[in-house]
Amino acid sequence: MRCWAAALSVVIAVSASAAAEIYPSRTVKLLCWTSAGSPLDLMMRQLGKQLADIFGQTVVIENRAGGSGAAAMAALINQPADGYNILSATSSMSFTMAMGHVSYRPEQFTVLPAIQVEPSAIAVRSDSRFKSLQQLLGHLRDNPGQLTVGGFSAAGFHQFVFYRLQQEAGFKSDWIPFKGGQEAALALLGGHIDVAVMTPSSALAQIQSGDIRLLGISSAQRTTHFPDVPTFREQGVDIVESIWRGVMVKAGTPRSVIEVLASAIEKVKQTEEWKEFSRVNVQSSVDISLDAMQVLVADEIQSDRKFLESSGLLR
Repeated sequence: MRCWAAALSVVIAVSASAAAEIYPSRTVKLLCWTSAGSPLDLMMRQLGKQLADIFGQTVVIENRAGGSGAAAMAALINQPADGYNILSATSSMSFTMAMGHVSYRPEQFTVLPAIQVEPSAIAVRSDSRFKSLQQLLGHLRDNPGQLTVGGFSAAGFHQFVFYRLQQEAGFKSDWIPFKGGQEAALALLGGHIDVAVMTPSSALAQIQSGDIRLLGISSAQRTTHFPDVPTFREQGVDIVESIWRGVMVKAGTPRSVIEVLASAIEKVKQTEEWKEFSRVNVQSSVDISLDAMQVLVADEIQSDRKFLESSGLLR
């Protein structure tokens, strides 16, 4: 009986190893926690298209918006940890976990190395009297409550950037949350808010047409996408923040499967097709290891929680 059990365990081990080696051997599903047409959705669709070419398998995209990412996380957690269900991940999901909007913890997932990064920006309408970030911040400081400011999400990445601006420039202001960056851009254009804090890709057409003007961008240096837009630092505000986007899988997914997936994503990033997609959608690339990514996410959640507590958004 012991010999039979030992032989069976060897067969199981060999089968498991073989299954990992041939990953993927069937359809792969990419879950996106935002709605169709968002910057994250566009990234996932381009990634899915190119992964299908590399894998030689069908890759489907499924939008699971709702509950600040809770619906998409649940969809992933309820599936086997085998790499066939892959969830979009961003810095905003770190805020979701820090805020307690979901019951899931970072250790329940393995986040793959970030694929792209994009800074936040301060935007006004083209007819706004404000021509620089310092001019706007001075007005906010001297005239509390006079201007309305908003952006994607309550207690998310963009409000965090705005909170840091308040700390640096010494003013206080309310925040109007929207369900997406595109909605915030439309509210800005419609005159429902005076200032939007957003990723430029959320209103790219309006920025390129001149309907929206960027006063400052939160990258370390001016970006090649917007060379005429000065950074926050250039304007005397020492803030450098970017939102990363990528994917994650359920914790317990075999390391061999994760490595195959990570390698395929790296191949995608090196293609001219992906580089052109990034250029058109004003995205920058980022290089970080798998292990460093787990540390980054854990640190993000801790710093996000401190921000939420200090701003009175988390008790």
